[in-house]
Amino acid sequence: MKKKANFIWYEFFKYFLIALQFLTIIPLRTKKNSKIEDVDIANSTLFFPLVGLVIGGFLLLIYLFFSRYFSYEITSVFVLGGWVYLTGALHIDGLIDTIDGLSGGRGKKEILNIMKDTHIGAKGCIGVFFLMLIKFFLIIQIISSLKLRALIYVPVISRWGMLTGCYVTDYAREEGMGKFSSFLGYPQIIGASLIAVILGILLMGLSFLTLLIAIGVFSLVWSFYLKRKIGGFTGDTLGALNEIGEVIALLIVSWAEH
Repeated sequence: MKKKANFIWYEFFKYFLIALQFLTIIPLRTKKNSKIEDVDIANSTLFFPLVGLVIGGFLLLIYLFFSRYFSYEITSVFVLGGWVYLTGALHIDGLIDTIDGLSGGRGKKEILNIMKDTHIGAKGCIGVFFLMLIKFFLIIQIISSLKLRALIYVPVISRWGMLTGCYVTDYAREEGMGKFSSFLGYPQIIGASLIAVILGILLMGLSFLTLLIAIGVFSLVWSFYLKRKIGGFTGDTLGALNEIGEVIALLIVSWAEH
């Protein structure tokens, strides 16, 4: 059962920094031996789309610098590399573990154990390679058509999808970082949705609605599938949701070009 997190509005900047720390490798000063409480992580989810904007802005800077000296193809390599680097490859690691677990496990316990295993399976590696290959060519098409605003917005909407995913289902493990989801409530999901909508209108106009609907539907389908398979989400499946969601969003932007 969801518990309500008391969102303290004058601490919104603290929540934003927690979200930034949670989703990226941007170094932030924290008090020595300080532990971030689950309720604070839950409150920080309101700013997940805003962290996506930071990531999108970072990608734009990479494009603006490298496109001056290299072709679209080479520039896309740096954009994709920067995308992976800024997130610490955590979502990719989650995708690998998710593929290994869902493809190799026969029950909830076995699937969760495989996901927790530090060894990387062949299916996970192949799946991530295939997804990154698609992502690379989609980035080429998007920046070659100068749809740079879409490149900024894709990380925004995919991280909104992450919040949607962990809001509608429970955490599948007894312990872990995902326990913050038990504190999620209307302020977080409504606030994050408003940020995603406002940024969508500013960056994409009304065309952002296609991305919003597509990622929303995918997040719900993915979450309810996981609920049936393992009883809810894990940190790994949340990372997988983000990675697949980004590719879906890029595919839609690319498809709209034709």
